[in-house]
Amino acid sequence: MAMPAPISPASTERADATIRASWCSPVSPSGVAPSLLHQSARMLSLLISGFTSPPTMAAAPSNLPVPVPLPRISAFERRAFGMFVHWGLYSQLGQGEWVWTYHQQVRADYAKLKDSFTAAEFDATALVGAAKAAGMRYVCLTTRHHEGFSLYDTRGLNQWDAPHSAAKRDLVREFSDACDAAGMGKFFYHTTLDWWHPDFDAPGRWQDYLDYLNRSVELLCTRYGRVDGLWFDGNWARKDRDWKESDLYALIRRHQPEAIIVNNSSTGALGAEGHPEVDVRTFEQGRPTRPNRAGKPKWLAAEMCDTINSHWGIGARDLSHKSPAQIIDRLASCRRFGANYLLNVGPTAQGGLPGYDAELLKLVGRWAAICPAALYDARPTDLVGRGQDFIVQDGSTYYYWCHNLPIHGNSHLLEGDSGAGLKTIAGTLPAVKRIAWADQPEIDLAFTQDRAKDWLTWQATPFPYGSQLVWRIAVIETAG
Repeated sequence: MAMPAPISPASTERADATIRASWCSPVSPSGVAPSLLHQSARMLSLLISGFTSPPTMAAAPSNLPVPVPLPRISAFERRAFGMFVHWGLYSQLGQGEWVWTYHQQVRADYAKLKDSFTAAEFDATALVGAAKAAGMRYVCLTTRHHEGFSLYDTRGLNQWDAPHSAAKRDLVREFSDACDAAGMGKFFYHTTLDWWHPDFDAPGRWQDYLDYLNRSVELLCTRYGRVDGLWFDGNWARKDRDWKESDLYALIRRHQPEAIIVNNSSTGALGAEGHPEVDVRTFEQGRPTRPNRAGKPKWLAAEMCDTINSHWGIGARDLSHKSPAQIIDRLASCRRFGANYLLNVGPTAQGGLPGYDAELLKLVGRWAAICPAALYDARPTDLVGRGQDFIVQDGSTYYYWCHNLPIHGNSHLLEGDSGAGLKTIAGTLPAVKRIAWADQPEIDLAFTQDRAKDWLTWQATPFPYGSQLVWRIAVIETAG
């Protein structure tokens, strides 16, 4: 999509002055100040003259059909925001989930970690509750990571699992029950790369390993009730091998026909499309891009998975934690294109949620609760906003996601910003009835609309002093 050229400062200031001059005028039942209506023609001419070239919408549409999303994929896209949980024996070492590879001195005593893995602090109900309070609608637990240790009962496949550790519990059972009780989406991460299993790299034993992998996944599909999704990771480690994905996915479809299937393409192939049964394009620690679905055989969802700091598993000396503002910004960058955001937490050695992670989730949850419809249900549009701003739609209601608004106050106390003032939307909109901030729904925002020119302008007021929401959402009600 081509974005409009930047508005010149002079034209913006003149147009903003026009709005400010009419700001104290009475507001009509339509939500538009009468004096603003009288000034609309002049204001639009000022705005349009500020473009070096006319604003353009998306490129001419392709004649190729766009597939309709399957119901399970539509439901997944409406989940929008999820929690990833990386937890295993490696958590006891506090050096990240790849400690086996990057600190090889730990290998000699790695098996002993099973004897000290008590899971004493693991409270699945509290973990799922923290996700729900953050506004997350699904949780994906590492049932088995690359170290090969399973948090579930492998029922005789081996004894490298939680029931045979000091925990003596099926931790996936506890997680599954907690998700079911809370109405939370339940996703199981399962590695395909296995550093522990002897058949994985043994000559002539590849099919034996695949049989072991498939039997493991079948346990997850048959012993924990409804499974909303399975999230695989590791095929990228052995690209030269035949993973026989069709066999694995057919097994899943027999037992969990409506489960979402994800197979991570990893950081080296962001957004790559894979096997026809896979439902989601993955963006590991990379922001999603606008998809081109024209002519595709299947509508694929998209998901960005991301860390709170620089590791997936807990890192005791990792202090590079993201702020709540950064998390909100990344969530917004995903929803711009209808992609989901899967944010990781790395529990402590025995399964507790780290304090910073817990507090961050609470703060993000406060933001997510302001306008749930814009976050979960609304879909991307081709409407063009200003700068980084974007617009999504749910039925007759549109939501303008507004970035970089300043705070109203004394300039000696606050840094200035160009995000407030006149905002524009280029593109076809139904007749607009009202615009208001989601966090201040009682206050009408002034606007004018020229439907013949597919143009809407409205006044984005600053945050009231004492407030800064990172991304602020305006609710645009239309006649449909």
